[in-house]
Amino acid sequence: MDTKSRILQTAFNLFLEKGFASVSLNEVIKASNITTGGFYYHFDSKDSLMVAVIEKYIFNYFNSTVEQIKHFQGDPQEKLKKVVLTLVGADLNASNKTEIMENSNGIDYRALHILLIEGVHKYDIIKEYYTKFYYNLLEFNKEVIEEGISQGVIRNDTDPTELALMTQSVMVGTIMMWVVMPTVPLEQIMTSNMNQLWDRLK
Repeated sequence: MDTKSRILQTAFNLFLEKGFASVSLNEVIKASNITTGGFYYHFDSKDSLMVAVIEKYIFNYFNSTVEQIKHFQGDPQEKLKKVVLTLVGADLNASNKTEIMENSNGIDYRALHILLIEGVHKYDIIKEYYTKFYYNLLEFNKEVIEEGISQGVIRNDTDPTELALMTQSVMVGTIMMWVVMPTVPLEQIMTSNMNQLWDRLK
């Protein structure tokens, strides 16, 4: 692993564990086993490091998630459920199991979502990425809704954009509930919310 990649990986792990505000630049430098000069060769500040971490480890993941779902061969209901699963790092193949298993890469996805919210609050560039991602997700949801309407499994008496907005609201709410209510199993929240959503869509 090259030095820049090591700094990014180390910083990401520290940010997940403690949050952006609680991690000092010196802590990143020490944990990365580099000199101060070595850090500034790759990044001009802690803020620029944080933005690079968000781009590499969070938004690349979210955007690739949407691309993966677009190629998922399932019905509209299954596609919508897969979005929530992948955004919380759950195994795409585990949706029918009693317990939804976390992604094997070991990332704490609750911490990741909290970290992202912190970044959105503090940094305009992160807010821009976040906004772009959710608009892309809305377009995907709209495509799934239109697919369902054409198949006759989703109601056709409401504008697809309105249904997509409602769908996305349920998705985001489900993820936020999972983030702030860790004692409630993800599968319980997701199954209840997505089933009620589908009842409204069909």
